[in-house]
Amino acid sequence: MFDEEPEAGLDYRLSSVPGSRLRFRGPLPSQASPYVAVLGGSETFGKYVRDPFPALLSEWVGLPVANLGVPQAGLSLFSEEHVLLDYASDAEVTVLQVLGAQNMSNRLYSVHSRRNDRFLGVSPALREVFPDVDFTEINFTGHLLGTLRATSESAFTMVVEELKFAWVQRMRRLLSLVKSRVVLVWIADHEVPRETSRVDTGEPHFIDRGMLNDIADGTDAIVEVTLPDAPTLEDKVFAREDRDAALILPGQADHTRIAEALAPVVADLAGVPGRRPATARSRNQSFSISSGTAVKRSATRP
Repeated sequence: MFDEEPEAGLDYRLSSVPGSRLRFRGPLPSQASPYVAVLGGSETFGKYVRDPFPALLSEWVGLPVANLGVPQAGLSLFSEEHVLLDYASDAEVTVLQVLGAQNMSNRLYSVHSRRNDRFLGVSPALREVFPDVDFTEINFTGHLLGTLRATSESAFTMVVEELKFAWVQRMRRLLSLVKSRVVLVWIADHEVPRETSRVDTGEPHFIDRGMLNDIADGTDAIVEVTLPDAPTLEDKVFAREDRDAALILPGQADHTRIAEALAPVVADLAGVPGRRPATARSRNQSFSISSGTAVKRSATRP
């Protein structure tokens, strides 16, 4: 994935964690010294921008930050990468981006182990509910869910409920495997919905307030960043054929907002004073910290 980017003019300096098949936007800090880890998807990786929010967060916090973002990643990828979770567990703080519920294996369908947006297989139960759907013609989860919804709105409600249930269970497992302090970050162009059903509000797909509340006790804080502007091509570097993909991802100003929102929370949890970079510019901010304070772990966790 993203092995070369000569036309786009960006060097992502791809690196890997020893023992992992995945490659990340480097450089990655050594486990021998204090660092912060950020797990996430396309927004965390920061394709098409020169300074993704993990790099900016490093400037604000004063610690190296490992950008462990993987484009198109879902919870299936991270929950099975034990080497990667060990690396995150050695960090002072782990930031975990809220990922959608559609790109993960569940009791109804399975996805590719690394490209979680790729649909691989369907369960007998889903075939029985949707007998008229030709699943052999479907390659991606977005296409799958769109087809199911168009076929039967009422049956699609069952699919969404399964995705939401599976997401909560997978997140609880993932949080239990990360032994460092954890900050959950919501990144979207809208606030966390109170409730979702058949209506999908966009990335992160099918996540609502109740689901975040269900996993809050496994985190130290939840930071919600609502990006106020529609994505544009401003401050992005991309090849001509990537124009449409570049348009839908956050731009440089958005990454600055995300880093600004995370910095005081991460610095506090890491026990460092934090600092404002001389190059930082004031911007209109739209973010909040869940409940206004960090959500403490139970006594049985670090």
